[in-house]
Amino acid sequence: MNKQICKYSIIRFQPYPETEEFANIGIVLYASASKRLEFKLLDGKQHARITHFFDHPMCKDVFVQTSKIIRAEIERVKKFLDETVNVEVDLYAELIRCREDIIRFSDSRVLFCVDPVATVDKLFEHYIHRSFIHEPVHEEKMKKQVRDLLSHYNLGEKYKEGIIGEADKYEVRFPFVYKNTKQTVIKPIHFKHEKPSLLIDHGLSWLAKIQQLEKYRFIRPDEILFAYDAPEANQCNLFNAFNEIKGQIEAEGIEMVDINCQDDIVRFATA
Repeated sequence: MNKQICKYSIIRFQPYPETEEFANIGIVLYASASKRLEFKLLDGKQHARITHFFDHPMCKDVFVQTSKIIRAEIERVKKFLDETVNVEVDLYAELIRCREDIIRFSDSRVLFCVDPVATVDKLFEHYIHRSFIHEPVHEEKMKKQVRDLLSHYNLGEKYKEGIIGEADKYEVRFPFVYKNTKQTVIKPIHFKHEKPSLLIDHGLSWLAKIQQLEKYRFIRPDEILFAYDAPEANQCNLFNAFNEIKGQIEAEGIEMVDINCQDDIVRFATA
């Protein structure tokens, strides 16, 4: 397949025009030569990030209804382009034009792509799921929570950021390491992802690190505690994915503890 010039715009939800705050909720992409329109939009059921961002109970209902309307509008334009020959009007430009509405579109951007569908997926992961963030801000907050807990129990001087392993073989940096007569490691790990695959990949990446360290005999799995933050139980697909990866990690011998179970974390830290 040949590369083609495409234009794309980020779909934004802006319920309060007065503050000019918005949340990215989707991508629309237009291939000019083939008159092909592709898009990907956050599902109305995935409203948690919206309500958390705007911190207002009304946002859920407004977002759910608005997402239905904009999805229907884009699908109508896409169907028209697919079924009509020699379209004279630039429907993409009309779709994303500036208007005073809850849904806004970013300025159009240009790129070359081979597969419009795959490109939309990639843009969606970047702008909506923020795939470029290697270590989520959420885990930084979790580190502070563990650090404060250890300090409260006079363990702050013992547990420091450190490296397990050797540079010429394999090494991993951990936020809380204590080396004395025995080695103890605490790693906060979040599972607050929006897709099961992202959640599982995150857990597997850390499981693989431990397995490699164990292979070189730098650490034993029972010397490690993962202090986790799990999805809500009512997020069925995410919670099922979490339980699956949790089981795989525990099967390796690594202790898994909810980050809010302070007694269990302190017990491990002082054992």
